[in-house]
Amino acid sequence: MYESKASRSIILFILITLLTTALPVAVLAQQRPADTALHKKAQAAVDTLVFPRTDSLRQVTVTASRNNLQVENGRVTMNVSNSTLATGSSVFDLLKTMPGISISQDENISLRGTEGVNVLIDGKMNYLTGKQLSDFLKGLSSDNVAKIELVTAPTAEFDAAGNAGFINIVTRRRTIRGFGIDLRSTLTRGSTWMYNENLSASINTRSLSIYGSFDYNTPNRKVKASSGNTVVEDDTSYRLQRSSISNYHINFYTWRLGADWHLAERHQLSAHYHGYFDDFTAPKEALVNRYTGADRLHSAVSTTNNIVEPYHYNAANLAWTWQIDSSAKKLTTETHYISYRNLSDALMTSITTDGATGAQTAVNALRSHQPGYITIRSAKTDLEWPHQSMVWKAGLKYAWVSNDNNYRFDSLVDNVYKEAASMSNHFLYDERISAAYLSASRTFKRTTVQAGLRIEHTDAKGYTVKGGFSNRWNYTRIFPSLSLDHQMKEHKVNLSVSRRINRPTYSDLNPVRWYTDQYFYYSGNPGLVPEMAWLLSAAFTFQQKYILTATYGLRDNYMTKRLSIDEAANAVKSQTANFRNMQRFDVLLSAPFHAGPWSMQFSGGLNYASYPIAQTTEDLTASRWAANAQVQQQLKLPGGLRFELATFIYSRELLGVYLKDELFYMDAGLRKSFLKDNLVVQCTFTDFLRTYRLRAASLSNATDYWYNDRPEAHRISLSVRYHIGGKLSSRKASSIEEQERL
Repeated sequence: MYESKASRSIILFILITLLTTALPVAVLAQQRPADTALHKKAQAAVDTLVFPRTDSLRQVTVTASRNNLQVENGRVTMNVSNSTLATGSSVFDLLKTMPGISISQDENISLRGTEGVNVLIDGKMNYLTGKQLSDFLKGLSSDNVAKIELVTAPTAEFDAAGNAGFINIVTRRRTIRGFGIDLRSTLTRGSTWMYNENLSASINTRSLSIYGSFDYNTPNRKVKASSGNTVVEDDTSYRLQRSSISNYHINFYTWRLGADWHLAERHQLSAHYHGYFDDFTAPKEALVNRYTGADRLHSAVSTTNNIVEPYHYNAANLAWTWQIDSSAKKLTTETHYISYRNLSDALMTSITTDGATGAQTAVNALRSHQPGYITIRSAKTDLEWPHQSMVWKAGLKYAWVSNDNNYRFDSLVDNVYKEAASMSNHFLYDERISAAYLSASRTFKRTTVQAGLRIEHTDAKGYTVKGGFSNRWNYTRIFPSLSLDHQMKEHKVNLSVSRRINRPTYSDLNPVRWYTDQYFYYSGNPGLVPEMAWLLSAAFTFQQKYILTATYGLRDNYMTKRLSIDEAANAVKSQTANFRNMQRFDVLLSAPFHAGPWSMQFSGGLNYASYPIAQTTEDLTASRWAANAQVQQQLKLPGGLRFELATFIYSRELLGVYLKDELFYMDAGLRKSFLKDNLVVQCTFTDFLRTYRLRAASLSNATDYWYNDRPEAHRISLSVRYHIGGKLSSRKASSIEEQERL
């Protein structure tokens, strides 16, 4: 039922790529108006592959001197530190340009079709997922990013969570001794003015390194959206046509402080602290027109939803490292404590008017208070022990997570707010994970083999105080991994396989509701069970610069969104649910080209996904090929100027319960350095053709819901960075931390 025309796709893929390289502005710049019948076209659209979108998360940023994509030991590294395009935007904006990333309507990040993506900063887990992760990444400036690492098949020393791999964001660091101060100021114009001010400083001596930074960011944005679906009230069918504007006002404060102290010749004590405060408000306005079958306006519902959500995040860790001897024997012990608070208050008011007379017929108001508290405590010990021709690694880890969300909804009844008992509850979650691993690696001439075994025991319980719903997980799982690297003269081959787990995120478990308007809301599902998977990957590097990668994932208890109709509220309910299984295959080709002052990096990928989609009777298996292409060009101009142009093309693709529409947009940037690179000025113009859209339609017959969102991507930014004194010190990124889900 869901078949694509592969030959047509390949031809279009090649044609569009050539046109993008030669005349990038002339192709696909036309904007398509909102399609209110998008759901009706969904079935036909699956059979008409326009230009597929891939899932290989390997964005490449080009410099004229080297290829910035590297593959080694199942890890793909993309260097972005020299990119002019990584200016004036957030880390969230940087991630969404990558060919493995998909963004849902609720701004959840998906990697290879898997939500709950594990994103690390400098090798340390921030323990955020879903909306919290998106908001966190929007507050981090992309100017601070040096490279992005994708661990496609993590080995045994890494946590088993993450069925699509990990993303590690490595920030800019400098390592020379002395002192250093970096000042950065960025001014961005979108729908409003936005500011980003950063101060970083450090002192680095032989025995002590101290660093600190403070960042103030205002990643304000406006999102214009339209959507619709059909509802039935009193045996009458109504077609809903929704238009909305969301204004996000954000003051984001981030601070970091850390120190590395060499206690003795082979002993180092490290202490680090990372905190942020997000002063977040989001006034939203929506108008829902209700039409009868004859397209006659029956009534209109005007909704305002004022949201105030301050976020507080505090993370501290203490680490001790003992270099046992000069043969790289090492023992490391780390402890982490993380506290996260989300204090959310909202007031949603809806006014209904008659379609013919405009007279007011009803007023509804819903007030919510949803405080969320999450605490994470973890400790781990890792031992690295080279012996003869083998390198052994072993470790233990323990984590304890608690989640408390006592939420309440109040409805306006006779001008008095009264508790909506059916919507209010108290959700509690407690999770304890114990883990142990052992791995060994050995090099045979040009071949390196690494094998490992990890055991994790999970004891978790989620329950609601009212109604007495309870779900208990108590299980032990074994996670083997195997990786092989073979180095030839100018070529390299990597093969890896690992077993993974994807535990439900805390927000997906929490049954609290998040309303878009009175006809659509998101809700958690405390009955979710973990998703298990096998992940296989292969990579071939030709002449040390052309890279071909392939990944295959097979998942059981696959988690994705299910759309249904809440008949009591007569609203569309979006909720994560478990399905039987999911298969996904990805292949990516990356090729750099250089000609004098001009350089180009081409990345093109193809993917195939197959999984069940919920229907009113029985699940229906959807399958589809998709592809993407990215062309990044750089030109060195006279006077030390550097110009970059990036073109992104994605086809329609499956995104959970939706068929996501094609996407095309372009970014450009200009960079100039002064005073021996101590002063850098950059200008970036993102989505300068105004073509960035997020459009999708439900493939479930439970509802014909569709959406057409226009996030604010059309922006121009000017950034100035100035370095004073010695270079900033560096702290080594620790190994990837345990993947918790907030």
